[in-house]
Amino acid sequence: MSMRQNIPLTLRPAFQRTLLSMVILAAMPINDVAAEDYFDPDTVERHSGQRANLDLSTFSRSGGQAAGVYNADVYLNDNFVGSKSIRFEPGAKGLQPLLMKADFMRWGVKENATPAFVKISPAQEVTNIAAIIPQAQTRFDLSQQRLNVSIPQEYVRHNAQGYVGPDEWDDGVNALFMNYGYSGANNWSDYRQGSDNNAYLNLRSGINLGAWRARNYTTYSHSQGDDKWNSINTYVQRDIKPWKSQLVLGESYTPSEVFDSFPFRGAQLYSDDNMQPESLRGFAPVVRGIAQSNAQVTIRQDGNIIWQAYVPPGPFAINDLYPTSASGDLEVVIKEANGSVRQFVQPFSAVPIMQREGRFKYAFTAGQYRSTGGSAKKPGFIQGTGIYGLPYSSTVYGGSILSGDYTSASVGVGKGLGLLGSISLDGTFANARLMEETHRGGSFRFQYAKDVAMSGTTFTLAGYRYSTSGYYDFNEANGYYANTLPPGFRGNPNNRNEVEQARREWRNWRYSHNRRSKSQLNVNQSLGDYGSLFLSAYQQQYWGVTEKERSLTLGYNTSFNAINYSFNYSYSQTPFYTKHDQIFSLAVQIPFDRFLPKSWLNFSGSTDNRDKTTGAVGLSGTALADNNLSYSVQQGYTNQGVGANGNASVNYKARFGEYQAGYNYSRNTRQLNYGATGGIVVHPYGVTLSQPLGDTMALVRAEDAEAVRVLNQTGVLTDGRGYAVVPNVTPYRRTSLSLDANSLGDNVDLLSDSQTVVPTQGAVALANYPTVSGAKMVVTLRGRQVPFGARASVANGETLSHGIVDDKQHVYLSGVPAAGVVKVNWKGGECQAPFTLGKAQFGVNSVTAQCR
Repeated sequence: MSMRQNIPLTLRPAFQRTLLSMVILAAMPINDVAAEDYFDPDTVERHSGQRANLDLSTFSRSGGQAAGVYNADVYLNDNFVGSKSIRFEPGAKGLQPLLMKADFMRWGVKENATPAFVKISPAQEVTNIAAIIPQAQTRFDLSQQRLNVSIPQEYVRHNAQGYVGPDEWDDGVNALFMNYGYSGANNWSDYRQGSDNNAYLNLRSGINLGAWRARNYTTYSHSQGDDKWNSINTYVQRDIKPWKSQLVLGESYTPSEVFDSFPFRGAQLYSDDNMQPESLRGFAPVVRGIAQSNAQVTIRQDGNIIWQAYVPPGPFAINDLYPTSASGDLEVVIKEANGSVRQFVQPFSAVPIMQREGRFKYAFTAGQYRSTGGSAKKPGFIQGTGIYGLPYSSTVYGGSILSGDYTSASVGVGKGLGLLGSISLDGTFANARLMEETHRGGSFRFQYAKDVAMSGTTFTLAGYRYSTSGYYDFNEANGYYANTLPPGFRGNPNNRNEVEQARREWRNWRYSHNRRSKSQLNVNQSLGDYGSLFLSAYQQQYWGVTEKERSLTLGYNTSFNAINYSFNYSYSQTPFYTKHDQIFSLAVQIPFDRFLPKSWLNFSGSTDNRDKTTGAVGLSGTALADNNLSYSVQQGYTNQGVGANGNASVNYKARFGEYQAGYNYSRNTRQLNYGATGGIVVHPYGVTLSQPLGDTMALVRAEDAEAVRVLNQTGVLTDGRGYAVVPNVTPYRRTSLSLDANSLGDNVDLLSDSQTVVPTQGAVALANYPTVSGAKMVVTLRGRQVPFGARASVANGETLSHGIVDDKQHVYLSGVPAAGVVKVNWKGGECQAPFTLGKAQFGVNSVTAQCR
């Protein structure tokens, strides 16, 4: 049964003063004194003929309030530990919570805090915590719906910052969901009749049954009549809470800390850092580049397309990747509007391996190598890795891979150097049999990371690897490159013969030239008021050739008088081709709010090493109350006979998806592109459409509360039945979700507008907001002289609505049925008032009822 407290809508000035006095009394702190705060009824202004029978006994004490069930945020020693519906009963010092020993233990009190605390069972009710734990106390702040629990620190568990106990982890509701991302384009050219079209669709589907998660990642691509479906991986997964680990069965990827990651089909058990408190753990990369027109950007990992969309001219940064493994080079393809293609490699790997003292991180995988590049090799293997934290900021790690024609072993050490950062050094030795020949070699890796707070410098990753001529990693030994395009491919990706020829040449070249050395660097430098600088550099050498594979991205961003400036430089080179790509760009963004709210004027220009220069001017901004509509219009000009070009695009983030559309043209071509992303969740209460889904999400349930906003979630509103999906929630962490009560309809009320969820990995956590549907009314009581301050209630099913009678015998109640009985009680008396609303109206209904 839930309790709600309602305040009368119409109050005379005298009653307002009285209420203010009552609020002041209720807000007074609880002190350990013998005297009781007393409210003098004679201070209430009486009107002629009014009797002096006032019942303000509930409010005569500091903190006085009607007893009942309240949803409260619980704070232990000023640290938020969760939310809970708690029954409160009158006590000597105001409302006292009825709690069990298990509640205190869940919030952080030691099980053996005191001998008296040890003796009681977890399910036993604790009515006076001070009698069991010395100097402990509870205090309920009604105005904030906050229960403050104070426990001496010696009786509280010393958990790491951000710790959330496994008993709070929620596996969520059983659910079936699908996340979709679609992008397509229609192209027209003066050189041919009709139009060409291409499309890309990715589907991430899942089923949740208890703690088990089943997942599938499938993509579809269409280009010039060539349709291709590709299932990237399918697996089932669940967490093993006592071990803080994940079990995976099916198709996935091996971890990347010790060995390079590779795809497999089999079983895997590994430590999950997400289960550790945030203070004890620790990457998807940001892909940057420059587009010279309204370009299609495609990102592949392990030969699979993991991201594809259209970007406007100028520098871009992609920070929402959903990588399929934790390392491995990302192949970035930029296809300009005129059909020209540029390609470069973005390195992707983990930061140096460091673990806290005593922490052991492991991974064990057994199965079959799963080729994503078209190789016929699918050997069975066993891989095990371990990382252990030693004293003095040191870490040791190692592992082994055992397969029929391949064995390798690795050993390494990581060391924290205090102010100098942290480094790791390791060596991997492999024995591989390729084409009836045995190759032996080693690979040695150095990594470094450092944040320099004083100068604002962050070395995200600085690394170097050297491999001998006989060294092959497991991917190379099993023909990973059999079906991938070479870096820097400049052909027509729609020409199947040209693509296949390039793949064959690249495969033969890679079998003859294995990797020799690789170095990479990522630096972010804050310049304070002068902006920020970033640098990403990568170089790789191969045995048998002197040329190097290189990529470099350099950027500088600053702001002056609210005007933003951005300079970017990009360079890429590959030994497979002789030419290199080099692009400079400059962009300026000026606020345009004086003429159009939330808008900016944009100026940009770029030039490359082939003397191709592009300039553009445009307008962009956001609109609507929740800023869920963004738009951009741009006009540009390119030399070398290309001429004028332009583009326009809109992006709308709705409650049930995100939609994009754009149009661009050049001298001889025109393109219409479009896209849609979103999710569909089937759950025990029905079907709910959603914005694009992450891996872990929350289901909002506020029955009959239509179009209620979820605060701090752009465009997320409940549907006609009162359901919504919050698409991204952090697993194993407390997340507070609040609803905007101001957006409620007339005949629906929330009993609580805030809930806290702690989902496990991949869960659909339920955030249930009890609602009461019914009319709102002000009842004028007749037949009895009901004293000011009397308590009134009406039942609507299992829900009780409560109110307080004012000085004119009015009481406001909400969530009431079309007909019912108002029960009124006061000190020394009670009566009941039957009522019928008849035809209920929106807003507040006025009713007169006889109280007998």
